[in-house]
Amino acid sequence: MTKLVLTHEGVNLRTYELDKDELTIGRKTDNDIQLDDAAVSSSHAVIRVSESDYLEGHKDVTLEDLGSTNGTFVNGMNTQKILLKHGDVIRIGKHQFTFDSGQVADLAATAIYIPEN
Repeated sequence: MTKLVLTHEGVNLRTYELDKDELTIGRKTDNDIQLDDAAVSSSHAVIRVSESDYLEGHKDVTLEDLGSTNGTFVNGMNTQKILLKHGDVIRIGKHQFTFDSGQVADLAATAIYIPEN
């Protein structure tokens, strides 16, 4: 299952399963992930989950900032929109999440095709 893991100083505090096509993040109570933090905008960011165009049975997860005041950071870089990769670290306000694609084991084996002459 694809999820965000809220962490603090290396300790997992909470897990948010990405079980819908779209999840909102923000300070307001109507967000799917509500963050009680003055540095977080009312409607801060959105996560979109869709079928991968390239890998059958896999999901693409996109994080998009919704014009927030303080920005959305992935791996330390301020970003407007990004396709998340397993292990990406997301910071929104004082909150830090680690993205778990739940798909890494499936991608562990790589096939190499070597054509015969």
